[in-house]
Amino acid sequence: MKYLLLSSLFFCISHFSHGKILFSPYQEPDSLNYYSNLANFPDSDSSLTRAYNYFNKKRLESINQNDTKSVIVYLRKIAIIQFELGDYFGSEVTVVEALELLDKFQLSKEKMSDKIGLLNQLGRIYMELLDYDAAIKYYDEALKITKSKNHRNIIQNNKALVYIQQQNYKLAEKEFLEVFRNSDSLENKEQIARAQNNLGHVQSKLNRSDALANLTEALRIRMSIKDNAGIYSSYRYLSEYYHDRNNDSIANDYAHKGYHIAKLINSPSFIKDALSNLMNLGNYSNKNVLEYIRVSDSLQNVKQLQENKYTKIKYDYTENEKLAKVNELEKEKQRRLKLLYLSVAGFVTLLAVFVIVILKIKYKRDKLRQVYITETRISKRVHDEVANDVYQVMTKLQGNIIDNKEVLLDDLEDIYNRTRDISRDNSTLEVNEHFDILLNDLLVKYKSTQVNIVTRNLSKMDWNTVDALKKITIYRVIQELMVNMKKHSKASLVGLNFNYSDNKIIVSYSDNGVGCNIKSGSGGLKNAENRIESINGTIIFESGLYKGFKAKITV
Repeated sequence: MKYLLLSSLFFCISHFSHGKILFSPYQEPDSLNYYSNLANFPDSDSSLTRAYNYFNKKRLESINQNDTKSVIVYLRKIAIIQFELGDYFGSEVTVVEALELLDKFQLSKEKMSDKIGLLNQLGRIYMELLDYDAAIKYYDEALKITKSKNHRNIIQNNKALVYIQQQNYKLAEKEFLEVFRNSDSLENKEQIARAQNNLGHVQSKLNRSDALANLTEALRIRMSIKDNAGIYSSYRYLSEYYHDRNNDSIANDYAHKGYHIAKLINSPSFIKDALSNLMNLGNYSNKNVLEYIRVSDSLQNVKQLQENKYTKIKYDYTENEKLAKVNELEKEKQRRLKLLYLSVAGFVTLLAVFVIVILKIKYKRDKLRQVYITETRISKRVHDEVANDVYQVMTKLQGNIIDNKEVLLDDLEDIYNRTRDISRDNSTLEVNEHFDILLNDLLVKYKSTQVNIVTRNLSKMDWNTVDALKKITIYRVIQELMVNMKKHSKASLVGLNFNYSDNKIIVSYSDNGVGCNIKSGSGGLKNAENRIESINGTIIFESGLYKGFKAKITV
């Protein structure tokens, strides 16, 4: 379940909580109210982009009027919308621009609130970018200057979520305890229930004795105030609580209750999360899988439409701003270019020659090493998988053992297919960019009307930080598993889950096929073991006749 970042210092855009928008007295409240609510609660795939368009226009108008205070407010709105559209780097640039403008003012109560909100937003951005140290840094800066219990609750909640991502549950518990105490003093039942639910969840990870009591009390409060979104969150955490303690009967009961609440709320994101939880608990029925795929595709389509419209609007604004500044920038550009050409031309030439020579030497060395490794691997596979069968066919022909032409053709076709597989398996892989797309393309080849393949967290993995050799190995091992599935398992459903644990990549594979009695050193499984061992990883197989097949890869 994705943890929720609270942002009600600006507007609260999240799955399970609502917040208020802060206004400045020098703005038009009606229009601001309308477009802020449109961004908070989008009613179509164009809502966010319409709000972005409005606030950007108001920002430009305020710049022309030298109204810096209004510019800051509109930048805050724009940053939130960019964040919700997944443009984290754009949101970061917008927040930094607003903070730089804020530095020109003395921090009045109103401007202090602006700064707290902007620092909180930076924390949210860096958490999404997996830069947890930076996220904690900006949350702490915001906490230093805020006295509001509401604001502190929001920031400390977000800070605790960072600690959860780092699996530092003790620090997360400390933050949630303070949030719970503050919420209790505010006498807001919705806030109290949310704080108590979060606290109970973290305590369950630490095996605290009062974890279950906090989770159930939060559920009781939410049911008393008919907070359906909160009730779903409680069911979700209670399901996870019992699942962690191997009591899947009760875990399944809460998971199904959560699914029914999600359907009542009628939110695709809630339904997708509920179905994901059910499947995590082993409920891989065709109905669940098909609904999960349908809801996921629906959410992806809406997101893609939003991003496409946002990209076009952003491009149009960028082009207009460039045209407005082109004359002024052109003169400065020409002057700087002349100085640049005179000062660095010689240096660049020498540097280029040096880099080219080094790259050529490195390229040749890497190429030779790769060729050697590839030739050795192909040679071994040809010997093990093809040469022996060719020899057997030759022996049969020489001894006139084969009197049926069809048998001979079948043997030759089998040898041909394996030779083709060797060629395909050892083709060059470009893994430097878009590795998730490359893996997805591989899995699509094995998907059919008889076989359904479901992946989780594939696109959320930060593949750019993973070594190329590891990515190639993961690709080849998954390829081995898919080949094994296609040839032997007779599976109708395959699941692949990608995750991080202790700075290692975990890939969990499972299918509902006929299974097998695993023998060490057998065919493709041995190839997979050798590949993983070559990068100091581990792979564990689990299977049995009619029990499906599972594999866990750790690198």
